[in-house]
Amino acid sequence: MRLPASLALTLAFSLSPLAQAASSDPVLTQADQLINQRQAGAAFDLLSPLEDERAGDPDYDYLLGLAALESGFGGIAAFAFERCLAVDPKNGPCRVQMARTHLALGENGAAREELQAVQASEPPAEVKSMVSQYLGTLSQREQQEKRRIDFHAQVGTGYDSNVSSTTAESQIALPAFGGLPFVLSGISTKQEDALFQGEVGASLDYSLAPAWKLLADASLSTRQYIDVDAFNNLSADAGLGLAWNTGPNSVLAKLQAQDYRLDDEAFRSLYGMLTQFQHAYSDKAAVSVYLQASHLDYHLGNPDADRFTLGTGYSRGLDLSRATTVYAGLYGGQEDSATPGIGLGQDFFGLRLGGNVTLQSRLALTASLSIEQRTFDGISPLFLVEREDTGTDLTLGAVYKLGERASLRPAYTYSNSDSNTVLSDYDRHVVTLDLRYDL
Repeated sequence: MRLPASLALTLAFSLSPLAQAASSDPVLTQADQLINQRQAGAAFDLLSPLEDERAGDPDYDYLLGLAALESGFGGIAAFAFERCLAVDPKNGPCRVQMARTHLALGENGAAREELQAVQASEPPAEVKSMVSQYLGTLSQREQQEKRRIDFHAQVGTGYDSNVSSTTAESQIALPAFGGLPFVLSGISTKQEDALFQGEVGASLDYSLAPAWKLLADASLSTRQYIDVDAFNNLSADAGLGLAWNTGPNSVLAKLQAQDYRLDDEAFRSLYGMLTQFQHAYSDKAAVSVYLQASHLDYHLGNPDADRFTLGTGYSRGLDLSRATTVYAGLYGGQEDSATPGIGLGQDFFGLRLGGNVTLQSRLALTASLSIEQRTFDGISPLFLVEREDTGTDLTLGAVYKLGERASLRPAYTYSNSDSNTVLSDYDRHVVTLDLRYDL
């Protein structure tokens, strides 16, 4: 939520020692002028490259925080204002801006604490009036946030080097037939193609009580290929759950459903549930444990299966010159096929790593890596071995903001399956560019 900032910026700046410091510092003077001219993004781009050498100077941190906040980067603003207050805890203007930052990040309780601290310090009448205005805005927001609805839509295009996720070999030998060679063609071997994709989704967050929330979400996504249309797909997903939050702890219980269609045919339905416990050690670090159970209902001849996953994760915001978040997770589980012993069921264990970093007022980079070891039950009827795969997926992406709600999202994904059965041994490269709108 972007709050009206002109009055706050004028009053806070005029009451701060920064008003005098900026007059003798050309960089701060220029940044202040840009902010007053409503060019916060330009001010942020001017100040942010200097963070390594000037972080800890309350005058610099104050203006960097204002520029970041007005550019929509609340995380960077929070770090800057924290440094400002660490050096000068009685800096009322900085504390007001920290309250605005908490509001922008949705941290209503922390915002109220900051505003009440300013009120208790007996500030000038102008500041007291401004604080009262923000407290009123906060109360209205808390009422509005009892029901929050988000919507997004995106469209994109790209290239897929291996549409069917299979081997590049054109001929293989099958041990089940005495090593007799078989020629592969069509969707049984690697094929590349251009693609188009799209997605629409919505989510509801409704407060039932101070500690309880009702959560609901739904999305519809599709990927369409130009030539290899046998792998055109459409996925409809929905979820409904409850969340309980108290202090640093939260618990989530959610029902999940999915209908997946392949080449205009019903391919698979999924029904399941997710339970998760999360503990926040601080505003920047949290650990979670989750359990997911799903039933997979296949419609094209494959036997149904039940899948169970137990995992844990850790996420943390780093105190670096850029707003940076990293996460790591471990998980394991089992997929039990209704027809055991023929190589369809599996035990799996995986690792996930990732993070994101904000480089400029409009640009953020993301990266993720996942590695999963899979051991399948029974002997493969074609290859006469117990199948074992190691799957690796690396994704690099970016988010470039075109405006407050629109963004461009290029992404590259490399997938590799190292398998002892040749049909499941492959490499895949997917490059996409999406245009997304958030409402």
